[in-house]
Amino acid sequence: MKRKSYSRRRLATEAGLGQTSIRDLMEKTDNPGIGTLARVAGALELSLTDILALPGVTLAGEIGAGGEIAFFNDSNDHETVPRPPMITGELLALRVTGESMLPKYEPGDIIYVRREHDGVHPSYVGEYCAVHASDGGTYLKLLSHGATPGRFTLRSLNAADMEDVEVLWASPVLFIMPRRALA
Repeated sequence: MKRKSYSRRRLATEAGLGQTSIRDLMEKTDNPGIGTLARVAGALELSLTDILALPGVTLAGEIGAGGEIAFFNDSNDHETVPRPPMITGELLALRVTGESMLPKYEPGDIIYVRREHDGVHPSYVGEYCAVHASDGGTYLKLLSHGATPGRFTLRSLNAADMEDVEVLWASPVLFIMPRRALA
């Protein structure tokens, strides 16, 4: 409203709504209709996503497609990245470095995972995952069964596999935000 120098009443008029609609949206309504929000967004020359103001996801660090993860220091000035569509709850966002997973993952892409538990859920085998190994490394790899029960092979697309790795936890990639979408 400030950017367009609209009063509440003027915005309501531009959106084709009743005179008190904007006041009611801002002060009384807990769950406005999507049609109303779309009209307000149109009057403000914004997308519906812009006015919904979904919170971003904190970028926790960088994950090496060919190496280890580097988590950022605990400070309050973390970069945030857009929340992926249709995914709710706590997410971990990691920037891809390295080229061992090209062409699927490019340096600068952001992957989103959810860290819910330790260990490896059986459904994660065959999935691209952030994988934390017992040697302390965390990798972006395709998770496969290893030759030894309870161990796993971490597959790369452009580098040698890491075989029979003891995995402390694995989290499948839920979404990839291409680097060009962030520019």
